[in-house]
Amino acid sequence: MKFKLLASALIAAVASFSSISAEKESAFTYTGLYKSLKTSKQSEFSQLKLNFLLLETGTPRLCPTEKVTLGDGEHKYEVLRGEEGALLLPLDKSLKKDHAAIRFSTAANVTCHLSMQIKVADFELETLSGVKLNLWFKQFEALYSTLAGWPGRYFMPQVTALVLSFDKDTEITFGDADNKKVLATSHKKLVITHEEIARLKQSKKAVFNANLVSVLPKLSK
Repeated sequence: MKFKLLASALIAAVASFSSISAEKESAFTYTGLYKSLKTSKQSEFSQLKLNFLLLETGTPRLCPTEKVTLGDGEHKYEVLRGEEGALLLPLDKSLKKDHAAIRFSTAANVTCHLSMQIKVADFELETLSGVKLNLWFKQFEALYSTLAGWPGRYFMPQVTALVLSFDKDTEITFGDADNKKVLATSHKKLVITHEEIARLKQSKKAVFNANLVSVLPKLSK
């Protein structure tokens, strides 16, 4: 009987150890993220939203982790995530910058990375015009350049177009009867190049029969 109890305890201990050793903790420093978030909130970038997402490396999937925390050794709290998985990171200047880090655990065979996403803010998507497209494009260019700093801006991919996503395929009419331009989506998306935006920048209204879901930059490789 004692042998059976000892064997059962040993098996339970090995199983517990295997479960613990099958996980690993990863961390990213908070200082760079704090600076980027602070920069993105400046008034000249008010039409844009900067997000950070944890993605499983090699896939477009969100990192399979249950909990993400932010702390500096003295203070620690859970980082919530938005509907699309974006980390809701605070601008917490009270954290010790040399020690503050974002931490999370995954299975030992899973690797995740932090991905930066810059998009047009949701409140901007209620209306569309050539004027807006031009302003959005300029803000994307300026924010990427500012975040890259010197001399990083010379190595940062250039913004070449805007990618508009809708909830269904539609035609978008820019301008009026005397001077109009009609563009059609494909697979619910419309890619508008810098050159096309420059030709539409005087248009103050666009008419379409769909909901504009998101606007992202297209970057050169």
